[in-house]
Amino acid sequence: YLRQVVHTSTDWEDHALHLPPSLPLPPAPILLQKQSPYTYYQNVCTASYSHWAWSWERWEKHLDWMALQGINMPLAFTGQEKVWQATFAKFNVTSLDDFFAGAAFLAWGRMGNIQGSWVRGPLPQSFIDAQFALQGKILARMQSFGMMPALPAFAGHIPTSLVPLYPHAKVVQSDAWAGFRAPYTQVHLLDPTDPLFVRIGAAFLQTYQDLYGFTAHVYQTDTYNEMDPREASPAYLGAASSAVLRSMQMVDKDAVWLMQGWLFSFSRFWTLSRMESYLSRLPYESLIVLDLYAEVSPQWEKSQEFFHHQWIYCVLHNFGGSLGMRGDLDTIATGPVVAREKSHSLVGVGLTMEGIFQNYIVYDLALSMAWANSQVNVTEYVQSFAVGRYISQSSTTHHYLERAWNVLETSVYAVRHAYGGVTKDIVCLRPRWHLIQANFMPTELSHDFERVLEAWKLLLQAAASSPSLQYDDRFTHDLVDVTRQAMSDGLVQIYQHIQNMFEQRQVPLS
Repeated sequence: YLRQVVHTSTDWEDHALHLPPSLPLPPAPILLQKQSPYTYYQNVCTASYSHWAWSWERWEKHLDWMALQGINMPLAFTGQEKVWQATFAKFNVTSLDDFFAGAAFLAWGRMGNIQGSWVRGPLPQSFIDAQFALQGKILARMQSFGMMPALPAFAGHIPTSLVPLYPHAKVVQSDAWAGFRAPYTQVHLLDPTDPLFVRIGAAFLQTYQDLYGFTAHVYQTDTYNEMDPREASPAYLGAASSAVLRSMQMVDKDAVWLMQGWLFSFSRFWTLSRMESYLSRLPYESLIVLDLYAEVSPQWEKSQEFFHHQWIYCVLHNFGGSLGMRGDLDTIATGPVVAREKSHSLVGVGLTMEGIFQNYIVYDLALSMAWANSQVNVTEYVQSFAVGRYISQSSTTHHYLERAWNVLETSVYAVRHAYGGVTKDIVCLRPRWHLIQANFMPTELSHDFERVLEAWKLLLQAAASSPSLQYDDRFTHDLVDVTRQAMSDGLVQIYQHIQNMFEQRQVPLS
């Protein structure tokens, strides 16, 4: 209604809606039917890249945006540290100061990749308490909207102080992760096949329900996030996954494990046979797998739909919270529909970006695919997006705006199978000689630099033709975004020119 009738739209930047004095009635009834039950939202990293410091006021607006988009299965990880304190206290651990990561790095602590805080000492208790209270409000709001929030569950990483208390438990230390050094990595991992794993996992969920008094029966955890199992035998892998689910179902017989499928994309350990061993013991109704990077590296088709389990087509798109303008609108406009036609167990569409506040058009399109029963015409979609994004303007101004978005559609948003996520601005990197690369978080441009300049000039022409645009916060946001991209692209051109001159000995070696 907002987009098609009122010609305005919402987004996660919390820009103001452009509403007329009285809301118009639709010229005819509008009927939209969701094509799959669930619309999932968030990556486990999003909390740290985008909203670790949000107030309730910011959360409340964001939850309203989620509801307007039809999101009904959001990740809800805020506030869990207080629950872990209460849980591990039952196992005689009195302090988690060396276990909790710092406030801005909690995502990777929750995944078991790092531990402890190297920033101003341990995580403050005041922060833990405030986040716990905040989560109560978040869950209440989600519940009022009829959402099914995915709550945290036990993945196996434990505080070092627990290890000597249970000397017979099967515990290993993870490998160093992402270049971190001890004591901030090499986290202790409790083997899922050890009976203590199920005890701790069940204790956590029971404590969570006791403290919050709520569950939607969906629990998210990943036992092997960017780390490999210690054994590869089919029996071990099956027992490991079964233990995770059992720890949930001891408390909630209706528990559904929501698994990020990232491990299957990330590591070569996961051959199809090992993936099958890990998944096949789990009942169909008790597991939903997020095909986390389906727009680039889909796992569902080659794995027989995760060996006949429910799964969600997810658009990851962003790593590291980078801001580069990049996307593959054509694949997003077709991929979920094609998957739905071929699949017997697809149950939703989701967003799994690591950081938000970038390339909103990509995610707006992805969210709309939850409702699309046929492939979307990208050009028509982009035109509709542009019309609904800005305050109503003259035909001349509209012409400039639509042309600008058409240029972006056919350049930065036409990068097919854009591996590695959005581009990372080289100005954000430590200076070195070989900054330009096309792999993970690429710095190499996959679009024509001149096309971004063209879009930038068209936006400036739109502003010149209609001075009122300076009061439109969506327009000023987009103008700044395209300006930043043009400047970043220009820096790449200069950097490469300097490299070429040096390599051709056109400048002094000194």
